Amino acid sequence: MLLVGMETELAALAEGRRGVITFSRVRGASPGLDQPLTAVILWHKDRLHYVVVAMPDFAAREIETLLESERRTRRLIEQQLEVASSEVHFASLARTRLRLARDLHDTLAHSILALLTQIRLIQHFLETDPARVADSLAVAEQAAISGLARARNAIARLRMPDEFELAPDIESILSDFARQTGVDISVDIDEGARGELHRHGSTVQRIMHEALRNIELHAQARHVQFRAATEADTKDQRLVIDIRDDGRGFDPAVPKPEHFGLVGMVEFAALANGNCVVESAYGKGTLVRISLPATPSLTTQPSSTLANVGAEMRQDRKNDGTS
Repeated sequence: MLLVGMETELAALAEGRRGVITFSRVRGASPGLDQPLTAVILWHKDRLHYVVVAMPDFAAREIETLLESERRTRRLIEQQLEVASSEVHFASLARTRLRLARDLHDTLAHSILALLTQIRLIQHFLETDPARVADSLAVAEQAAISGLARARNAIARLRMPDEFELAPDIESILSDFARQTGVDISVDIDEGARGELHRHGSTVQRIMHEALRNIELHAQARHVQFRAATEADTKDQRLVIDIRDDGRGFDPAVPKPEHFGLVGMVEFAALANGNCVVESAYGKGTLVRISLPATPSLTTQPSSTLANVGAEMRQDRKNDGTS
């Protein structure tokens, strides 16, 4: 079967215009022949006949093994991509649920609590000081108007994907908070941290708003410190943000089943592959520490490491015969 249609090549072989004819990766029909062969046809001039030499094609076997390994690797990569796609979908759903919970907490819960407080005051004034009922009703009406506006803003935010949110201007947010509350604020942001604050803008904004809201409503603080810097730990670079107040503090170990702000901060940090820790004690103020992954920089490598890299490159050039 090897020689069918090979008349021209065989004639060239017989006339000496060609040395050999080689067939690689030939499959044999003999029982027990489970690997391809390489067949070589020579012309034996003295005896006037062709010589066919067949030998196992080990190279072809290795190629088949490599191809099968490549196919297995491709299937594994495809499976990993499917898993990653599933995880991304789950993270997207979790992020959406957190946004819903956060916005409900920020709007409906706070607004209803404010109205409830005013209703109780009105009930109290009806019995003790009826002249103040009108003023309390006006405050309640204003709380309802404010809550409605915040609910509408929350609905508008829910209609906008996270990817379209702009990174916060940290100084502006803190400045607005100081102006509205009268709390003194100091800001310390390393230059290397500004890019990371922009990259994690949405996460930082959400956690910081919750921390500042807790300070405004519960801490009774006079001073707040905001610090952001990049730090290197044993594994990688981290963006570390500290929000510290000198307020009355609280006991984090005491459960607060109806308050979800602290839980939301931890969950938002986790979605960005980071963590958020709240440290506090009665009379000792509160510290909110956010740690998020930062992009590594070549300038952070030790000089000894760079020197070792240079020495290895020079050695490689010497081994290659180059300079």
